[in-house]
Amino acid sequence: MANRRSVPIVSATLALTLAFPLNARTGHNEVNVVVNFGDPVTLAGAGNHVVVPEEVLIDKDQNVTFVVHGAGHGIALYPVSANTTRDGIAAQLCGHDPVTQECTDPLFANGDHTILDGKGNVIIVTGPNPPFQRVDDPTDRLFATSTQVGNLSGVFLAGATETTAGTQLQFRFTKAGRYLAVCMNRNHYLSNWMFGFVTVGPGREDEPH
Repeated sequence: MANRRSVPIVSATLALTLAFPLNARTGHNEVNVVVNFGDPVTLAGAGNHVVVPEEVLIDKDQNVTFVVHGAGHGIALYPVSANTTRDGIAAQLCGHDPVTQECTDPLFANGDHTILDGKGNVIIVTGPNPPFQRVDDPTDRLFATSTQVGNLSGVFLAGATETTAGTQLQFRFTKAGRYLAVCMNRNHYLSNWMFGFVTVGPGREDEPH
């Protein structure tokens, strides 16, 4: 096996939400893709443990803003191979009952799991819980919000409720490629499949003329 890690994934065709935040330096609006981390309507339970949309496509040097909805979410980003799919990642997570769509193994989220991308590279090694309370492998990670230091696990993000706005985190993707966004809550990711993808195409300066 290669000395990285791998996981399967399924793609969904969903409309992108675009926002145009004002840049104080330039005075111009910048294209910004919004990804809902947690269902914006179903704010509790397993139905909240989704990334909407599951797939987004942006140009290099564009931003993605992750808007958090509901409780118990942390965000981590990992580079993966271009052929990594949702089905491929999901196949490495807890199997779901075909009727209830619930994880069939209540102990799965606390186990030691290795997630591979489409090329068989190791992306995430979770380790068992205890002691690893989060999906928190820093090896090739680009970004994380709720990391564990020693025995102290980082707090999860404040998500939107029916009456309050949630955390909004923005990340600028400066390299073309495919990226896996996972919830750092072990149950949300490993049991309920809370993950999505960002695919970054070349910037305009990289395109042939």
